[in-house]
Amino acid sequence: MRTLACLSLLAAASAAEIESTSFAETLRDPMEIAVAPDGDLYVVEREGRVLRVRPSTGGVFEIGNIPVTALKQAESNSPWAREDGILGIALDPAFAKNQRVFIYYSHAKEMLNRLSRFTLKDGKLDLASEKVILDVASDRRDRVCHHGGSLAFSKDGLLFITTGDNTNPFESGGVAPIDDRDGRDHVNAMRSAGNTNDLRGKVLRIRPTEDGYEIPAGNLFPPGTPKTRPEIYVMGCRNPFRMSIDPKTGTIYWGEVGPDAGDPGPKGPRGHDEVNQAKKAGNFGWPFVIADNKPYPIVDFASGKPGAMTDPAAPKNPSKHNTGLTDLPPAQNAFIWYPYAESPEFPVMGKGGRNAMAGPVFYYEPGRKYNLLAKEDDFTLLTYDWMRGNIWKAKLGDGEKLVKIEPLIGGLKHPMDLEMAADGTVWLLEYGTDWYFNKDGRIRRMRPADGNKPPVVKIASSGNVHTATASDPDGGEVSIEWWLTEGAGELKVGSGPSITHVSGGSELRAVATDAKGKTAVARVALVQEQALPALALELSGKPSQLGFGEELAFAVKGAADASKVVVRARYIPPTGHDAGGPQFSSEIEKLVTAKQCLACHQVEKTSVGPSYLDVAMKNRADAGALERLRAKLKTGGAGVWGEVPMPPQTAVTDAEGETIIRAILALSEGMSETRGSAAGKLALAPKPANAGSGGAWEITAEAPGFIPAKTRIAAK
Repeated sequence: MRTLACLSLLAAASAAEIESTSFAETLRDPMEIAVAPDGDLYVVEREGRVLRVRPSTGGVFEIGNIPVTALKQAESNSPWAREDGILGIALDPAFAKNQRVFIYYSHAKEMLNRLSRFTLKDGKLDLASEKVILDVASDRRDRVCHHGGSLAFSKDGLLFITTGDNTNPFESGGVAPIDDRDGRDHVNAMRSAGNTNDLRGKVLRIRPTEDGYEIPAGNLFPPGTPKTRPEIYVMGCRNPFRMSIDPKTGTIYWGEVGPDAGDPGPKGPRGHDEVNQAKKAGNFGWPFVIADNKPYPIVDFASGKPGAMTDPAAPKNPSKHNTGLTDLPPAQNAFIWYPYAESPEFPVMGKGGRNAMAGPVFYYEPGRKYNLLAKEDDFTLLTYDWMRGNIWKAKLGDGEKLVKIEPLIGGLKHPMDLEMAADGTVWLLEYGTDWYFNKDGRIRRMRPADGNKPPVVKIASSGNVHTATASDPDGGEVSIEWWLTEGAGELKVGSGPSITHVSGGSELRAVATDAKGKTAVARVALVQEQALPALALELSGKPSQLGFGEELAFAVKGAADASKVVVRARYIPPTGHDAGGPQFSSEIEKLVTAKQCLACHQVEKTSVGPSYLDVAMKNRADAGALERLRAKLKTGGAGVWGEVPMPPQTAVTDAEGETIIRAILALSEGMSETRGSAAGKLALAPKPANAGSGGAWEITAEAPGFIPAKTRIAAK
């Protein structure tokens, strides 16, 4: 069901409110969104789906599925293709007439990312219409990542494409990945971002034609320049993820996801994320400089010793794997930059995890239907951060210089893309809760609040009869229309409070509309999604009761790989209710949410970092765990749970850190587990100090790619 809330602006300069309406709340790792002239939205998902969303009826339609290389849930820990898949989408400037769509994706068979043009036919993506525009060679091995992939058209019909440095960031200590040893090219961004003859780590600019593309004037290297690629507009990018183009000036903005070093050292500065501005072609320095041109030395990775320091005014690429120019264009400063810790230059950006993005430039237009911001915010860049879940207003002034930054909205669920429609509506794509394999991605529509609340609608079903109950919080009249999703389209099938639907279609929707045109949607799924295969759990002797400290023999059936099986036993006190798994108290939930902990961790699911339950189980017998984990919160680190580093949590006070860690460690109380075996014995936990009589044991078996098996047995 579509939901609405009014989000108060956090900026002190404005007391206005933003009305936020959610659509399409079950998206799967959505990557980029494009707004069509008729108001429909087009969304691409990481594993290949292309969707059309119709906000007026709540319809979500799969219009195509492109075969891609991507990390799959069945092999969630694979070192292969970590950030591959569909990466970006843009609609042709003449989309209303030609129905052409540009999509950038990881080819299913070849080692490359491909920009192609497709045509919609009868509302569907015609795969046979594919016209290959541009291929970018790509590596996918050894946790190589960073593909960029944002697409955007300028007002003069030029297509911009961001590409990442296609480099493993985990083997260089959080500083510049410039390991020039043989066999280490996957950790050497000098071969890509710093290479004038390579399309990776760049912002490319081309003019699509009927049969391919042309090179516009004004790119970084004129056609015919030896050891260069003429498609390059901007070079020296690490992972330019989301991009926007000022509709009036043509200036491009992009968020640059930065390296992980928490502190400066002999091998380079601390890591920073950047929001960059390019009014003309240029070199933004990676992997030789970062932020406001803080330089890296050229490190000899064989000896570990730093060498010559980069001169930002005259950077050089000394790599033996460099196929381009040795002498590079001068490095350009970032527009906004911030580390994990508080930024001295931009303290309003806050602290903690970071993943910078750049959205549209807002212009106040009195005649436009919606102006999200006030008149005084005319000429303001909206920038946002995937990890911090915030949007900021970056006010621009003369010469497009930064005047000030103010917070706008917080508490977002991994904001992924931000686009503005012609009527002023701002569309926000939220990726979802986890790093991969989400099913709770969604779209937010943001407009200035007008005081009119939308209706509320629910559906009750009895057999083939579906009845909608709707009301208007403002006391007005509400009308109801019924819509049926059929394949890639929809059909209006009735109006009024109830409908009888016998067969056909995949979803039935009741669309309630109030007297002022506000709508709400309720849904009934008519086709059940195919479920994952399920595990089966067998307990020796089929016990009717279990006691603390007893040994339980088990066997798990159905797992393809026994080494990935986890069997757990959890004691549930006789409280009269249970949330279905270990959980935090409401106070702890509020604290970890406020401190952005849930951007990287979940209680029971592995995300960017390990689940909190896994942390608790690993440390439950360690008397020094509290102090050790408190110290790690301050310093950050990597290697215990994988290569993705945890940044220093500078936004968490010592007292808050202790509170959070105690809550995490408490998750293991009454728990026991065994890993890596489909058959064996599990010792139940000893009796907790506060255990009363009664209660139950929950036994679970889990493995990636399978529905867990669960059973409950009374406690003695």
